[in-house]
Amino acid sequence: MTEDVQSLSTSALARKLGKSSKQMFAELEALGWIKREEDHWALTAKGTFEGGSYKESKRFGTYVVWPEAVCEHRALTSPESQLMGAAALGKEVGLSAVTVNRLLHELGFIERHIKGWRLTAAGKRLEGRQTEDARSGVPYVLWPPQLLDADLFRSSVDQLLNDKADAEGYHLCLDGRRVNSDAERRIANWLYLAGISYAYHRPLPVSGTAHSDFYLPAAHLYIEFWGDGDARYLAEKMRKKELYQRFGLTMIELEPQDLDDLDETLSRRLLKMGIETH
Repeated sequence: MTEDVQSLSTSALARKLGKSSKQMFAELEALGWIKREEDHWALTAKGTFEGGSYKESKRFGTYVVWPEAVCEHRALTSPESQLMGAAALGKEVGLSAVTVNRLLHELGFIERHIKGWRLTAAGKRLEGRQTEDARSGVPYVLWPPQLLDADLFRSSVDQLLNDKADAEGYHLCLDGRRVNSDAERRIANWLYLAGISYAYHRPLPVSGTAHSDFYLPAAHLYIEFWGDGDARYLAEKMRKKELYQRFGLTMIELEPQDLDDLDETLSRRLLKMGIETH
């Protein structure tokens, strides 16, 4: 076929519209313009009607291309149709994609699958759209932008991001617990959304008075957050670390620099202890 310099590959179309390639393929599939056939994408009759065609390449083989005019198609540009994945939602509200999916799960909008997420009845009522990765088959969900303004989602995000202490100096967690610091709030929220049962300020099984920051009973594992403090705080920190070592208690240590990437740091350390997170 004669090369048309005005045609765009689906990935190029995604860049033009400010979307990821993964999201673009998912939207076009949901619109019925393309369909997955074994190891490649194929045009449907509807996709052909909208201007889609095929291009041949020595490097990429046969692939679908689109006329530039499709960039202005209402189905791809109207606010109602610009579906968003967890990463896009997270970018809007200041959360990671992992946290967004876990929050949507906590709210009952999606449920865990083997390696991905499935839409629930409640999620369907919010117009979520089920799709899957074209290569791996891992399921995930796309959402309309209106989800960002849904009362339950918005209030949960606000609560998750609220770093202000209450009148008594405590910080409120998603699960209703009140903890002593913003750092502890962030760790507690992460554990709760990850579906990990934990105790807060559980006494250590040792002689004398000492409490852990967090205790995971299923793994007999403790988590301690070491913040900055004065000489008295440092002395208490050394005392507690010595107790953990002397009595052979398993403990994960977290420091301030770990808080901004708990999805990576805490997940990795828990996995080493045999605890897998979704």
